[in-house]
Amino acid sequence: MSDINFSVAAGSPPDLQGDTAQLWSFHGVKQIAGPGGAVVLHKQGCDRTMLVQPDVAEALFLCSPFRTLASHTRTVISLLPSLAEHAEHTLQTLTTIAEAGLFESSEAAWERLTGEAQDDTRTTDQPSELVRVFILTCDRPDALTRLLAGLAENPLPPEIESVWVIDDSRDVKNFSANGSVITKFGSVLSKPVHHVNQKMTARMIEHIRGELTGSGSAVNWLLDHNQWPDMATHGVARNLSLLLSVGYRALVLDDDVIPQAITPPLSTTSLKAGTANDRESIFYTSTEELNRHALANPNSPLAMMLQHLGKPLGQILKAELASHRDLAGWDGSLLSTHNSTSPTLLNQCGSWGDSGTGGAQGLVYLGEASIKRLMDTSRPLEEILGARASWFGYRGPMLTQYGTMSQLTGFDHRTLLPPYLPAGRGEDILFGIMLQRIHPESLVYNEGWAIPHAPLEERSARGALSPITTHTGTSLLADWLGREPADQWGLSAERRLSGLAEQVMRLAEMESAALEAMIKEEMVAKRTNLLNRCMRHLSQLGPLEDLPRTGEWQAFLEGSRNQLVADIQAPENDALEAAANKLGSNGLSQLRQHGHAFAEALTLWSQICKVASTFEV
Repeated sequence: MSDINFSVAAGSPPDLQGDTAQLWSFHGVKQIAGPGGAVVLHKQGCDRTMLVQPDVAEALFLCSPFRTLASHTRTVISLLPSLAEHAEHTLQTLTTIAEAGLFESSEAAWERLTGEAQDDTRTTDQPSELVRVFILTCDRPDALTRLLAGLAENPLPPEIESVWVIDDSRDVKNFSANGSVITKFGSVLSKPVHHVNQKMTARMIEHIRGELTGSGSAVNWLLDHNQWPDMATHGVARNLSLLLSVGYRALVLDDDVIPQAITPPLSTTSLKAGTANDRESIFYTSTEELNRHALANPNSPLAMMLQHLGKPLGQILKAELASHRDLAGWDGSLLSTHNSTSPTLLNQCGSWGDSGTGGAQGLVYLGEASIKRLMDTSRPLEEILGARASWFGYRGPMLTQYGTMSQLTGFDHRTLLPPYLPAGRGEDILFGIMLQRIHPESLVYNEGWAIPHAPLEERSARGALSPITTHTGTSLLADWLGREPADQWGLSAERRLSGLAEQVMRLAEMESAALEAMIKEEMVAKRTNLLNRCMRHLSQLGPLEDLPRTGEWQAFLEGSRNQLVADIQAPENDALEAAANKLGSNGLSQLRQHGHAFAEALTLWSQICKVASTFEV
């Protein structure tokens, strides 16, 4: 162990950024408080340990991107001005720590991430490669007609075995209308098209309950609309798509998309690793302006998504990058626990048109460049947001750990996946969290293109710039389940899923006072996170002050700040009751019943999937 600090030498570090200079990333290192204010660094995986001073630890955690040590030194002294006179010694210290094994070189990372990758020799006629396409529709026969007509314009990719329309309609007339639409386009699509209506859903429920003794309440909770009166049941429809895709790869489309790929309206980038907050946006004043800027990709969005769905990370990297030097700028911490066999179990793409989000809360998650573009518009912000005409996505392909939301989603159900929460909003985010929990080695492949999302109903009211606030709901459960226990590593997917069930069961069985206190604490944390984002945007107003819409943006941020501060200082007295109402429960007792049902569904889910794979249409 070494006691290292930045102390003496002055001057600028030599420029070591030549083509042959090694790239290094500091990541996968646990920081443990040591004696006398010192910090113990423990490199997980290789069991390297070092004792350093706190200023060294602070500097090291600025070094997660793959860069040369000279470049890291420049970054450190630019962000920690007190070290500006010690540049040479800073470089020497980083070099010593790298030589001690606490940095990872790009060459070592490349070997770890691609070393065992084999060329993909699988052929599309193998059963494991077959794909099922699912369309989720709810009381929108016109949207379904438009989508099926779009799919019929070009041959479907050969891997696609069948198309399934999951009919979540509530109006019996729309079941009949959808049936007529499916009959009309069934022969045109040259693939079997199945209408998953009330009758087929009832038969599937009966089949699973009959084959799996004691599963009745869990199956009904997951699949029966009658369990969720007056609530949106997008999760029920998605659970049906999961159970009908066991053993297959699957593509899931919302009924109000247009099956066409749109190239990003900004300069494109190569494959990167990032997060959901790396997504960008451009807002247009109208659908007409949006259409004028649309640059269509001639390739099928379904075919392009299937290129990566289910592929191991090593194959993807070797196909899209030339060598370890292409990892330059990648944040090594995002791939610390991955290797060449890490699978891509979820694929997503961007949105062109309506982003699908409601209200203006999503704006605070955008970066400075997107906000600057929004400020430099000629019309009022509420009018721009109400037009529902934007691009929202990545400039190029992006690997992330969590899935969020996409109007076209791919998933690989040749391995165990979690179910969706049947009702309410936020089911896609919760699914992404649970998927990462049971497959922490997996990744999400975000396509570098967008799909047009054009709802037929009026949505201009979603542009209202109301002050940000947040309430109890599904997002709280996602936050809670997203904190993976340390003892979950090294377990099978099935055991991890049962671990999730145990967590949910504990929540359902907590005494009211403890559960109330926990919910309030979670709400404070969520509101504080939003408050921090608002404050960061307020601190970045300087360069925007001369742009047309900055005044409106500032007023929105200040109003949101004030609302969040008030919410933090005066939390709800009845947080449990609010949570129950948000989840469609009539009081705490029913909320606990939903908790027990969810835990039971998670416990039985693996068996439910196996039985569902034997269901005959």
